Amino acid sequence: MAVMDAKAYAEHRQVSAPMVTKYLQQGMIPSAKRVGRKWIIDPELADRDLEKVLNTSDKKTKGKPVKLNMQSGHKTPLPSLAANRAIREMYAARITKLEFEERSKKLVPVDEVKLELAKLHLMVRDNLRTIPDRIAPLLAAETDKGKIHSIILEEIRQCLEGLKSFDNR
Repeated sequence: MAVMDAKAYAEHRQVSAPMVTKYLQQGMIPSAKRVGRKWIIDPELADRDLEKVLNTSDKKTKGKPVKLNMQSGHKTPLPSLAANRAIREMYAARITKLEFEERSKKLVPVDEVKLELAKLHLMVRDNLRTIPDRIAPLLAAETDKGKIHSIILEEIRQCLEGLKSFDNR
């Protein structure tokens, strides 16, 4: 028989042209020669090459149901029904656990946490910014370092005590 290109070999083999291209790119037809952008294929040699490759892959999956992967052209073993059920059950259990944790308030949406942190940040910032305005007149009248120190500490303590109300929410 005469040599042919990849498209003609695909028709000869009764598969798609992309499948033959994948066979060629993966080296499954070593007898084929590439000339420029075209492939020169002797169909008899190519058929033997492919039979060797495809039959050896059949021996690897012997006894297991196989499915031809249309994208790669390889035969891959299918997972059993029990394996598929186990996988489905595992994911269902994970979803159920997440739902339970969300309902029991152990799991909180990230957006809610970010909003609460932003509110807390604003409260801390506002409380700390008002300290100088509140204690400046008191400190201006004081000359004793110990008394100044205790006024500042007391004001900071009161600011932090005000944040307890935020913590009890």
